[in-house]
Amino acid sequence: MAVQGGLLATIVANSNPPAGGQNPHVKIIWIILAFVGAKIVSHTLLGFFLGYFGSLFGFSVQFTAGMTMLVSLFMIGIALNMLEVHPFFRYFTVTPPKFLRSLIWKQSKRQDLFAPLVVGALTIFIPCGTTQAMMAQAVGYGNPFIGAAILFAFIVGTAPLFIILGLAIGVLSETFQSWFTTIAAFLLIGMALVTMYFASTVLGIDTPVQQFLRPALCQITYCEDSYQSSVISPPAGEAGYQTTNTPIISIHRSSYEIENPYIKAGETITLTLKNVDGGGCIQLFTIPSLNIQTSVPVGKEETITFTAPSEKGELMFTCSMGMYRGKFIVQ
Repeated sequence: MAVQGGLLATIVANSNPPAGGQNPHVKIIWIILAFVGAKIVSHTLLGFFLGYFGSLFGFSVQFTAGMTMLVSLFMIGIALNMLEVHPFFRYFTVTPPKFLRSLIWKQSKRQDLFAPLVVGALTIFIPCGTTQAMMAQAVGYGNPFIGAAILFAFIVGTAPLFIILGLAIGVLSETFQSWFTTIAAFLLIGMALVTMYFASTVLGIDTPVQQFLRPALCQITYCEDSYQSSVISPPAGEAGYQTTNTPIISIHRSSYEIENPYIKAGETITLTLKNVDGGGCIQLFTIPSLNIQTSVPVGKEETITFTAPSEKGELMFTCSMGMYRGKFIVQ
């Protein structure tokens, strides 16, 4: 809902009034069903291919974060079009091409179905952390039909939330016509900025983005606890720290807890991940710069091996969405 709800909200808010005095609620219902239906079909097909081809068709960490960044920019463009800031932003409105309008949708009342169908289908490219966990499960089974069933069941399970959201927005947009569009646009911009902030962490460009966005975000949310990992003080050596080749990270609901963050440059590191009670995207552990990502369900342990960077510095790790993070100190 947090990652993709803004797209559905925008489509409903931007839909044209129905022609011929038709009931507007009927049109909104069709828009919502088109969006949800396209999501179900596209994710079921994705699950089939993930189950059949395994990790070959899995999305890399950087690809997912990049798509999230692009969608966030798209959401801002849609919001600016809703606010009528400049005629340029009208290009961010999803409409069918002319030949498709004349060939398939001859009645103007049906043209709005193109946008929710396209956007709903393309949501496979902007999965949230929980969706990514389901995708990893589909890959793990190595069976196309089980993979399809996993993502089908997951998207069907989320469908009621999207239906309720769409209907609520449809009622609000009719009841409070004079100011709803403005409020929806600013909410969409806020959601897009938060998403961009998290995605920038995974892409490794969070420093300039933080300098620009973090002061504003920290006025509306508590920053410190959500973005830092807990560190248990390691035993001190001659240089004040003692490196380890076998670090252990415990995954909690809102933080990663690392026993010893100091690792040796260029060494082979065997990392143990223990998920104590971390659900959602925090269970998808990621080291963006090394393109490492693994899913650790609650109550489970996973071990991954990687080579530490040859240069001294910091090696960041995050959840799949960049919301929760921590770092190794490479010595």
